[in-house]
Amino acid sequence: MRQITRSTGITWRTIADNVGAAIVTIPNRQAWRRCALVYALFLVCSLPIGLRSGLLHPGLAPLAPAAAILTTITLLAHPACTEELIFRVMMLPRRIDRLPRGSLCARVAIALIAFVAAHPLNARLFWPASLGLFANPYYLALAALLGLACSAAYLISGSIWPSILIHWISVVLWILLLGGQALLDSYR
Repeated sequence: MRQITRSTGITWRTIADNVGAAIVTIPNRQAWRRCALVYALFLVCSLPIGLRSGLLHPGLAPLAPAAAILTTITLLAHPACTEELIFRVMMLPRRIDRLPRGSLCARVAIALIAFVAAHPLNARLFWPASLGLFANPYYLALAALLGLACSAAYLISGSIWPSILIHWISVVLWILLLGGQALLDSYR
């Protein structure tokens, strides 16, 4: 198999193996507890930023119950599953003990930068009217904190499931309970 880049030694086979292993790995209780602590730290850091910036404001989304359920399911598929697969499982190592600390930090930084940059890029390509939201520095700071929390959860557990859960719960809370739906609707 050809290497993706010569400097990393990563092959498509390695990525495929990591994806398969990350999907079938179910974290043990200790890993779940550590991931819950990571999520709590994310909330402590992100809530003040979101509330002060106006990106978060408590309130129910103006959605019928069926639409709220459909939104919840849709958010699980995307962004939670797709972004975690791309920016965590495909870009980060499953076994952190096999990499020098500097290499691990560099890979986390690259994955995090790509994750944050993807949001305004997607807005520009697919929903240009929303670029003001997705390029907002406070939004990008919240995305960076979420990406960092999801990266930590993946590295702690070696499983995709904690990072998917953290991402999904965060976006569902924002859309349905913290004003995200109304904010997105204002860009339509």
